[in-house]
Amino acid sequence: MWHLTLAHVRAHRSRFALTLLAVVLGVTFVAGSLVLTDTSQRLFEDQFRTATAGVDLTVRDAAAFDSAMGVEVERDPLPATLLDDVRAVPGVADAAASAAGQGLLKVDGEALVPAGASLLASWSPAPYGAFEIRTGHAPTADGEVVLDVATARTYGLAVGDRVTVQADTTETLTVVGLAGFGAEDGLANTTMALVALPTAQRLLDLGDQVTQVQAVAADGVAPADLQAAVAAELGSDYDVATAQDTLAAGAAAARSRLAMIRVMLLSMAGAALLVGGFLIANTFAIVIAQRARELALLRAAGATARQLRRSVLGEAAVIGLAGSALGTALGVAAAYGLRGMAGAFGVALPDGGLVVAPRTVLVSVAIGVVVTVLGALGPARKAAKVAPIEAMRESAAVPARRGRVVTGVVAATVAVAAVGSALAGAPVAVVAAGAVAALVALTLLGPVLAPGLARVVGRPLDAAGLTGRLARESAARAPRRTAATTTALAIGLTLITFMTVVGASVKASLAGTYEEVVRADLVIESARAEMLGGLSHEIHHAVEEVLGVAVVSRMRYGHWKDAGATSALTAVDPATLGKVADVDMVAGSLADLAAGGIVLAEGQAAARGLGVGDALTMTFARTGDQQLPVVGIIDDGDAQALATGFLIAMDTYAQHFTEDVDASLLVGFADGADAQATKAAVTAALEAYPTAAVRDLAEAVAARASAVDQILGMVTVLLLLAVAIALLGITNTLALSIVERTREIGLLRAIGTTRRQVRWMVRWEAVLVAALAVVIGVGLGAGLGAATVRALSGADPVPVAWPLDRLLLVVALTAVGGLVAGLLPARRAARLDVLQAVAAQ
Repeated sequence: MWHLTLAHVRAHRSRFALTLLAVVLGVTFVAGSLVLTDTSQRLFEDQFRTATAGVDLTVRDAAAFDSAMGVEVERDPLPATLLDDVRAVPGVADAAASAAGQGLLKVDGEALVPAGASLLASWSPAPYGAFEIRTGHAPTADGEVVLDVATARTYGLAVGDRVTVQADTTETLTVVGLAGFGAEDGLANTTMALVALPTAQRLLDLGDQVTQVQAVAADGVAPADLQAAVAAELGSDYDVATAQDTLAAGAAAARSRLAMIRVMLLSMAGAALLVGGFLIANTFAIVIAQRARELALLRAAGATARQLRRSVLGEAAVIGLAGSALGTALGVAAAYGLRGMAGAFGVALPDGGLVVAPRTVLVSVAIGVVVTVLGALGPARKAAKVAPIEAMRESAAVPARRGRVVTGVVAATVAVAAVGSALAGAPVAVVAAGAVAALVALTLLGPVLAPGLARVVGRPLDAAGLTGRLARESAARAPRRTAATTTALAIGLTLITFMTVVGASVKASLAGTYEEVVRADLVIESARAEMLGGLSHEIHHAVEEVLGVAVVSRMRYGHWKDAGATSALTAVDPATLGKVADVDMVAGSLADLAAGGIVLAEGQAAARGLGVGDALTMTFARTGDQQLPVVGIIDDGDAQALATGFLIAMDTYAQHFTEDVDASLLVGFADGADAQATKAAVTAALEAYPTAAVRDLAEAVAARASAVDQILGMVTVLLLLAVAIALLGITNTLALSIVERTREIGLLRAIGTTRRQVRWMVRWEAVLVAALAVVIGVGLGAGLGAATVRALSGADPVPVAWPLDRLLLVVALTAVGGLVAGLLPARRAARLDVLQAVAAQ
């Protein structure tokens, strides 16, 4: 049977060509996603490994946790005397201090703004520093700076050029050297300026303080033993970490940053494979039906049902293995494209050679083979159950089994109930259950509903004349084939519609809430959208001095640990916020924040059972566990406009955070001030701060919407792969159906139907299948999207936005795609020889 299986695959390879392509595309996506995230993780780890090579211990100010949401927490500087204290510990061979922070580079007044960070650090020779001089010499005196090779190459800089470094203070320095970061030319998406320690301390306004001390163990002293000795000497105010600990912390932060994109990519890959699974199942179902006589002869010749089942599954395994191997190989190349696409949508990932782990190959191949075999499982069981004498007869469409229909109706009822309950306020988990039930119902009831839907949806094809009517009836006569092909495309359209509706609703909600709450004339934010802000603390002073500005209210963000989970908070100025925002307090007063404490969003307070006068336990990186009294409850919508459900005062923020950068400045104009002139004056006053974006309220709203658009755009592009696979399914199904309908097409040609009419009959059938998928997919996606928006909106229902322009574009593209998908099968049908077709069995 194994030889027969291989022979059949070889003999009918054209039947499986598009199925193989579907497996290739799905596995390519999986492999590319794994290669990309593994590569990014390895490159990040290599950076941390290079940075700690040769150093045994790193001493920094103590913190309750190292990073939050992928962002390294900022620590207090260290006293200058700490270096001598570390050197005095027995077992320390040598130690060195360094200083590092943010430092923007400018050339001829123009800022060099990378996609990532602009860093400034003191130069440290090996083994304390990871940078090595490639050209020129190290910075040893004031007025000297070394740049990384990547920055110099990107911006056309060389030794001898003059650059301005803007940190807490600003100085113009001479480039005396170019350095590489280990084997690399620099850090990804980052500019690096290296200066002498006194220069770094002056630029970062540290006085004689430093940011860290690194130590090397004496010969024969284990790093762990030295760590214990240094920690005992310095006390609990300092964090003493081995190089291995530092590497692990950095790798954990990198994994946190990559977690979202890994989940997103693999989720989209799963959607593509799900759609591919329908294509595979449909292909094998058609092929098995076409091989009925052949299978009957095998049974009559002595083949058992088990042997036939194994033969069909063997064919699937061969196709799955071949497609998976090719898809895995293509996935390596696809990782480059995925990295470029992520960068185009604002997700910066490090450049470097790709990492193809054995796990990636094994997982990709296994997924491809398993999906293909599972797709063929139903047709294989059907082939094995058919009796020899039954398989030899001409068979019409097999009626749907009663149990299948009953199960489908139950699943449909559950789906409708889940969506309805979500619209009435049920949680989002109910929507997820409803989505699964809808998929089950669509799969089981598709063959039952397909004939009626095909005739109703295909009614407009009557305008195309005979070819349109024939296409409609052909789709209705093959309900299983039509349903399976439609379902595959409908799944992709459901996901795209779902994301479009949810994204548009989120955008509309953000815009509406922000505009309702914030009434500032200007909003100043970082153009780089840093998570914690990125605006120098000096900016608000510069804006306050502009003629026509009446008030400047500052906002900052921070991270804290909430029972092990990371949450964000917003720091505001309670004295000025009310002048530029309409804040609706449910209980307590925003002004009470000035005395310390916290204001909670209504939903957060209800979830925790807290009210005014209670205390919330919060863990801060710098100060550890703290009890903050609840002084007020704010409306959920207003809290959303201020970014988080936890509000503290700027003074409270300063007690628990070292970071000294603002996230937003809400600017209010004086009565009678000219809006355009004042905005221009503010922009001019901030020329020295090129990363500060000055926006009016409409522009600020648009900037928030653009962040949603970036995510939605990337997901939509990825989901288009699933739609492309589904369109391949239309091509494949119609091409295989031509074999079944050879005699029918021959008779049509014999009674006078032209080649052109045959071509259009097949094309219209492809368009009809696409139209059915549009009706089901767009309808289902819209319903699930509306239910999800309602479930996520909490007590105050968020209006569902219907982006009709995008949905109509999806409909149009799908119709065109269906027409294109029918071109090859139509050409094949039209080219059939009339006499041979009429004589076909």
